[in-house]
Amino acid sequence: MRGAIVAGAALLGSAVLISLLPACGRKTPVRPPEAVAPATITGLTVANGVGGITLSWRRPTQSADGAMLFDLDEFVIERATPGGEFEFLANVPVVDRNKLRQQKRFRYTDAGVTIGEAYRYRVRAITTDGFTSLPSNVAYLHRAIPTVTPTPAPSPTPTRATD
Repeated sequence: MRGAIVAGAALLGSAVLISLLPACGRKTPVRPPEAVAPATITGLTVANGVGGITLSWRRPTQSADGAMLFDLDEFVIERATPGGEFEFLANVPVVDRNKLRQQKRFRYTDAGVTIGEAYRYRVRAITTDGFTSLPSNVAYLHRAIPTVTPTPAPSPTPTRATD
């Protein structure tokens, strides 16, 4: 009798475990690494600035497969001279990942440039898990002395003559 109770308890325990197995594990389809990487940045622009060449780009909000992107970690900026290979220039961290209002546009100024030289830039986005986007569009600029637009003088305030 005691053996029948132990066998019944073991059978019941096995049935409970088997019934729980379908509830374990991943609930969504598995996505390949190239799909979870951030979408490619397509709007990289460059401009001559007072402190160097200023790069500007929009934050990617989706992964490569169109899903919302919540784990953006940093941007990697690469620079090359004409005919040269792209090389690492800088990391730009994303520090507002858990904030309600996130930064939409990022900027970086490359101060290590020489007036008269030409430069090419591209940017990659990286997630907290290390998934990296394809390189952005290549932005090209010939470093020149930035022109300063003069600020117009304020117009005089009209006064009323009194007698």
